[in-house]
Amino acid sequence: MAGNVWEWVVDWYDRDYYAKSPDVNPKGPAEGKYKVMRGGSWSDVEKYLTCAYRSWARPAERSPNIGFRCVRGVK
Repeated sequence: MAGNVWEWVVDWYDRDYYAKSPDVNPKGPAEGKYKVMRGGSWSDVEKYLTCAYRSWARPAERSPNIGFRCVRGVK
């Protein structure tokens, strides 16, 4: 799933968030200036091609290597 395009996630970005976040299912800060992206893209080096790597961008950012994945929750 990594390496196609950077995928937007719902979380706002905070560089230090994980130092103060809950241990289980952290939701990210309530607001911010940048949104989190994960997974790397076809134009990145190997170290970015993992869902654990976080990057960030302004919510209005547009690029051929940024996208999203539709998901559905399990009931």
